[in-house]
Amino acid sequence: MESNAPKVFCDQLPVELVFDILLRLPIQSLLTLMCVSKAWKSLISSPEFIKNYRKTSSNACDTAQRKLIFSISCPPVYDCLTECSLYSVLYSPTAEATNMITDPIFASSVTEATNIQHPAQKSIEIVGSCNGLVCIAIRETRGWTFFNSTDDMCLFLWNPSIRKYRRLPHWGFDFEEYSGVVTYGFGYDGLHDDYKVFTLLSNNLRKNLRRKVVGIYSQRTASWKMDEDFQKHLPLDNWSLQDTRGGHFVNGKLYWAAISNGYGDDRPANKIVSFDLVDETYGDIQLPENHMEKVSFWGWNIGVLGEGCLGLLWLHDDLKHLEVDIWILTECGIRQSWTKMFLIRYPEDPGRGFRFDIRFQPVFLLNGSELLLKLGSRLVLYNPEDGSYKDLDINYNFPDVEGDLRVDMYDESLVLLDGHDG
Repeated sequence: MESNAPKVFCDQLPVELVFDILLRLPIQSLLTLMCVSKAWKSLISSPEFIKNYRKTSSNACDTAQRKLIFSISCPPVYDCLTECSLYSVLYSPTAEATNMITDPIFASSVTEATNIQHPAQKSIEIVGSCNGLVCIAIRETRGWTFFNSTDDMCLFLWNPSIRKYRRLPHWGFDFEEYSGVVTYGFGYDGLHDDYKVFTLLSNNLRKNLRRKVVGIYSQRTASWKMDEDFQKHLPLDNWSLQDTRGGHFVNGKLYWAAISNGYGDDRPANKIVSFDLVDETYGDIQLPENHMEKVSFWGWNIGVLGEGCLGLLWLHDDLKHLEVDIWILTECGIRQSWTKMFLIRYPEDPGRGFRFDIRFQPVFLLNGSELLLKLGSRLVLYNPEDGSYKDLDINYNFPDVEGDLRVDMYDESLVLLDGHDG
């Protein structure tokens, strides 16, 4: 292994050991070392080191390297993004979140890219996170109205750990008929070492057409391409996707919960649709047998549980109590590979007809046992052995408004250290 580390260290320690020591340092220490000498900067910002550091961080059990992102959606407040470490959430008496979007360079870039001059006229949404990168969509708003037009929206890849970002280019193709954004997705193609953004667009309703098209962005080529044959591969005319704010990324694929519109059918059909970021193919996954047949649209959802596990959450509602089944998919594409982990007794009655997919969100599976859950606007730690809940005290540092809380997570990394816009 070649190294550009300062000779004073290389003379005293083997190069491999120096490399290994640096991989164990926190992000802020590495950024400090980059200011010491050009040699340190060259080593730490090298593609080899960045890739190895990402693998080390993602496999680490240290919860201090994992960060939670808190956001709310409540007009007219649209730009509330705060963060704190997972460690402080789990172990501090009171976790204190900090503002994520105070970087003046980033803020000015957002204004320039979107032509939005007033902060209250923008909406910032998390598309997804992967390998320390957070993909965000920023779109124009006016009052209580969201504008989904592709002309009023831009996308960024953002690494909050090192405060670097990359603004995605505009679509580059004619969207005269496709003006509405249905859903997003963001993830990593490990075979080609590429980050990709998936965007499903609907037609312009004024043209009275029922068509959809997919736009796929590749970070390696820094360009978009269209898949106009999307509906031939995965027809969605009679299906609705549940989570319109982003697909769930697991092991190279994006997943969305979907339900049939059920025309002429008393029982709605439920399934999970997928998109493979490597070969860019579509598919669907059937849910566990003898389950879900009578579940309503809002009575189930999916999420990421543990390291690389797709989870299924199913709400039982028999008018006496609420219980939630937690399943994991051990082998993608095989229906029989669904495994039930445990059953959760819901601690409160949120009212009938509530948005289960919004109010009940799995966040993190701790040590393969305790489960960090978002219940409404609360974060709780659930112990399946005794069915107990522990409320976690968090100061989200949001404005004094009420809205739907969303929790996302990222691992600290050096991705994008080798360059960024601005």
